[in-house]
Amino acid sequence: MSYFQLLFSYLLWHYTVAWSDLYRLYRNFSWFLWNFFSIKILLGTFFSPWHRLREGARKETAGFLGSFIINLILRCVGLVARSATILTGLASLVLLAVFFVAFVALWPLLPLLVFISIANGIIGLASFSFYGPR
Repeated sequence: MSYFQLLFSYLLWHYTVAWSDLYRLYRNFSWFLWNFFSIKILLGTFFSPWHRLREGARKETAGFLGSFIINLILRCVGLVARSATILTGLASLVLLAVFFVAFVALWPLLPLLVFISIANGIIGLASFSFYGPR
């Protein structure tokens, strides 16, 4: 296989098939983040007590009131912890979307960037001197 044929095959892949691969990669990352942060599960258990901890109610009034207050505090702790996790997961998804849009915008320019980098390196080597800059 000649270098010209390899270059042509790469450019053909880069500007045709790679777009669907990039979209599939974005879908996989977003699926991972959604499931890593368990957003659907956390929304379903949003007002549940933290780690399912509960204080059993006693028969007397003071014990019942104390159990109610402790259960309310545990629910508030669970709400805060779940809110922080959900917000972190949603922020990660938004950040992924922003980076994906930027990457898709830069994708067509990447082969050109390789050639510019090679040319810049050759020019830099040509102007290199052991006796200091020219």
